Amino acid sequence: GVMPPPPPPMGTMPVPGRPMMPPPPPMMPPPPPQGAMAPGLMPPNPGFAAAGGVMGPPPPPGMVPPPNRAMVPPGAPPGPQSRIDPSQIPRPGAAPGELVIFETREQGQHVAPPPAASRFIVRDRGSAGPRHMRSTINLVPFSSDLLNNSQVPFSVAVAPMALPDPEDDPIQVVDLGELGPVRCTRCKAYMNPYMRFMSSGKTFTCNFCSHTNQTPDAYFCHLGPDGLRRDIDERPELCCGSVEFVATPEYCIRPPMMPTHFFLIDVSQTAIATGATATACSCISLVLDDIPQQERTLIGLATFDSSVHYYAMRGPGKQPQMLVMCDVMDVFAPEGAPLLVPVGPNKAELQELLKLIPDMFAQTRINESCAGAAIEAAINVVKPIGGKVKAFITCLPNFGLHALKQRDSVGVGEKDKLTFLQSQDNTCKTLAMVAADLQVSIDIAFLAQGYVDVATFSDLASSTGGSLYQYTPFNAAMDHDLVLNDLKWNLLRPQGMEAVMRVRCSAGLDVKSYSGHFFRMPSNPTDVYLPAIDADKALLANIVHTEKLQPGTECFVQAALLYSTPDGARRVRVHTLALPVTDNVANVFKGADLDAYMCYLSRRVASTLPGATLAATRDMVTSTIVNTLLAYRKYCASNSSSVQLILPEALKLLPLFTLAILKGPALKDGAKPDDRSMWCASMMSLPAARITPMLYPRLLPVHQMLANEPGALPDGLVCSAESLEAGGVYLLENGHDAYLYVDKMAPPELVQDLLGVKSYEELGRAATLPGGLFPLIPLDNPTSAFVQDLLTKLRIHRSSFMRLRVARKGDAAEVGFFNSLVEDKSTSGPSYVDYLCHVHRLIQNRMAS
Repeated sequence: GVMPPPPPPMGTMPVPGRPMMPPPPPMMPPPPPQGAMAPGLMPPNPGFAAAGGVMGPPPPPGMVPPPNRAMVPPGAPPGPQSRIDPSQIPRPGAAPGELVIFETREQGQHVAPPPAASRFIVRDRGSAGPRHMRSTINLVPFSSDLLNNSQVPFSVAVAPMALPDPEDDPIQVVDLGELGPVRCTRCKAYMNPYMRFMSSGKTFTCNFCSHTNQTPDAYFCHLGPDGLRRDIDERPELCCGSVEFVATPEYCIRPPMMPTHFFLIDVSQTAIATGATATACSCISLVLDDIPQQERTLIGLATFDSSVHYYAMRGPGKQPQMLVMCDVMDVFAPEGAPLLVPVGPNKAELQELLKLIPDMFAQTRINESCAGAAIEAAINVVKPIGGKVKAFITCLPNFGLHALKQRDSVGVGEKDKLTFLQSQDNTCKTLAMVAADLQVSIDIAFLAQGYVDVATFSDLASSTGGSLYQYTPFNAAMDHDLVLNDLKWNLLRPQGMEAVMRVRCSAGLDVKSYSGHFFRMPSNPTDVYLPAIDADKALLANIVHTEKLQPGTECFVQAALLYSTPDGARRVRVHTLALPVTDNVANVFKGADLDAYMCYLSRRVASTLPGATLAATRDMVTSTIVNTLLAYRKYCASNSSSVQLILPEALKLLPLFTLAILKGPALKDGAKPDDRSMWCASMMSLPAARITPMLYPRLLPVHQMLANEPGALPDGLVCSAESLEAGGVYLLENGHDAYLYVDKMAPPELVQDLLGVKSYEELGRAATLPGGLFPLIPLDNPTSAFVQDLLTKLRIHRSSFMRLRVARKGDAAEVGFFNSLVEDKSTSGPSYVDYLCHVHRLIQNRMAS
């Protein structure tokens, strides 16, 4: 497969005190025409194929060979000396594999989607594609008892604004004029390919509640000899699983809001000293040119330390006026001051102001931060319109409203409740609800050196549909381009504003609960409110049976998102998924979806961990998968020998990905509280496709790739130190972080070409940037160019810039690299082989009892 050509590079502005670096790799595609195609980025794919072992012949479907039989009496639990052959155990297929054309239905039947990791193009044949809707089960049990027997969760991950592949069928926009979207008059489900027209087309039967509706005159069409409407192929809503309706005035409480961004910049002494202020100002200034809808989009900014400084923009050619709010216990927005202005006519003045801010505060001695008060003040500024508050925070807010205390996690053991992962300030929760009600979403970037209490701040983002970005420990020279690209993508990714979403199920099923970044109104328990929704967010709907279904029929799940586009249109985006009903438990396992299951399990961890103990949460994780695997053993493989660990083919990687959760930032011993909180916040909002790569990274042998033919990405290696050979150079990435690891035996010429130092020893001694970091600077030679090109490909593929660190002997990046080798035994947990033995033992004990 060939990567799409990268867009032209973006220029970067030199920041005082920052070494000149080349422009960052091109990440940002042009914004999509609204409601049609989205940017030309490859979808975030982790680079695994579906099947088979990596080394040696594949085992029989879903079986792990038994430990050495001569040593194990039948039925005895494997002893510590038993060995599973590491080359035979299930692993992610190494490469993204061949490009698959995925038709959402074949011959009128639902098809289980390819793994999120594989490369596929979606052809919408009447059911929503897996980028938008992915169910943990593709064959739905007919009863709650059968579902319970399988111990597989029933949840649907819905990413309504997901980024399509450039080759995917685009979502078509349907404008029915004054008629508006056609819906069932009883249950309000939207017209979709499964509603059946009767009585020569005069009525239609709803596939959700079976109600017979009169066809509106304006929508009438004769039926053909096949009983279908003659216009079925001309109407996307009758032949596509995903469609977008133009909303009529009754869907609008007020005119669609103007896109509004209010930036908050930390100017405390720490922020100035670490370069965080200069980085924030430089990045905001650089993205102003890229903001779409320059005449409609409103921009404002304020700075804060122990007080909040607003900047009133007095028009083109005039200097802004600074208004200082010193009382940060009782915050307000200055009346009548022009704090929000259209970006187009005021761009030059805004950019000039952003250039001045770092110098204006260069000599500051104020080290207090009133970040919480500043966020409340910003909400007050955008309150009349709604919009986005984007705060750049450098240290724990210790002053004014919503000041926070340093919380210590030292000495907290696995049996202690992790209360420091819960908010310490309920007024932040209340403020988040107020903001969400006003259609204000809050994005927070942490450019900090240490603890900033992500747990408390995460409430502000999660209740308002916002995003969190963590750059701790922040390094201005290394992280400027990362912050710039994250901010750019935040503004340009497919997104909607002031949205409401509802997931409907057909008769016999119901949504029990949701998880994600949204807020609920007490007066309306069925809908979720999303002040902002974007391509990187998904909701998970957990589904229950309310009555038995009919085996052999289909059931339906429909997600409807009412939202405003950035260019001021009101739309309803509707995704409808049709799933077959089965009375056979083996089919439930056959149609299980690993990506959606891991999305469900990660969110369970993220919602359970705050306030629980590490021990209890770890037990919950392992017992969840043991229950599933035991059920498979009991109902689908009861005749096989108990010395074999038997895994369902569709879920054979369940133990590996579960081990990765146990060894990840949330659950390992000694992780920093902010890292645990950040993991939980990410998992609660990420789409299913983004989760497995974060759990099991891609490890690439750069030295071998240099020797081979250029072209597609090669196979990823097994994430184990056993994959590393002497003298090798490796790149490891998970869509979020990347490490370049150089072995101490690496040839000096390779080290010189790649890093510009004469040898591995020299690399250890080389002068570094503050914080002991060594930059990977593009050099003028083919080796360096190859690695930069590889990074660009990976960044486009992941639609994430990723923070790259060069791992040097004994430094934090080396520790990070080896901790990411999930299959090895480490301080954070057992090896993959040992964990498989542990899971097997638990299953055997349960079977014996």
